[in-house]
Amino acid sequence: MSTMSIPAFHASDPSKAKGAGEIFIQSRKDVSSSGVFSVRLDVHFDPAVDLYPTGSLLINVNLTDGAKGVFRATSIELINSYGKHNPTVYLTGRCDDEIQPDAKGCRYWLMIANNKKANEQGTPDVVGFAIHDRNGNRIAYGTGPVRSGDFDVVAE
Repeated sequence: MSTMSIPAFHASDPSKAKGAGEIFIQSRKDVSSSGVFSVRLDVHFDPAVDLYPTGSLLINVNLTDGAKGVFRATSIELINSYGKHNPTVYLTGRCDDEIQPDAKGCRYWLMIANNKKANEQGTPDVVGFAIHDRNGNRIAYGTGPVRSGDFDVVAE
């Protein structure tokens, strides 16, 4: 006998995230890879105004152990955030890529921990991402501290 189940709903939280930064990972650098990925985003969701999360996200990757190139979000399907002292945001959705061969059915996951304000001393912001194709194959990934730039995350 088969049990029918209803998929879980994914509800977004009121959230805002904006900024740009470059992340360097020494272990992901070699003669053909800079060991750097960069992220630029401006995203938000206010359920009182927005039907869905909206905004822009661009991830530019030049790391070993994965595809190199630009990934641009075509949707933000879920945004969740939490925290007062180091607000953290998670995003997921679909993306297009500028890599060869094309990663068909590309999906992304992104996390940003806003550990300090711009131009402050302290723990750097941390960014992590993963990109998979429609078959679930990992295309690119990385997590590390921001070495230049800044992200502002507001968990509302």
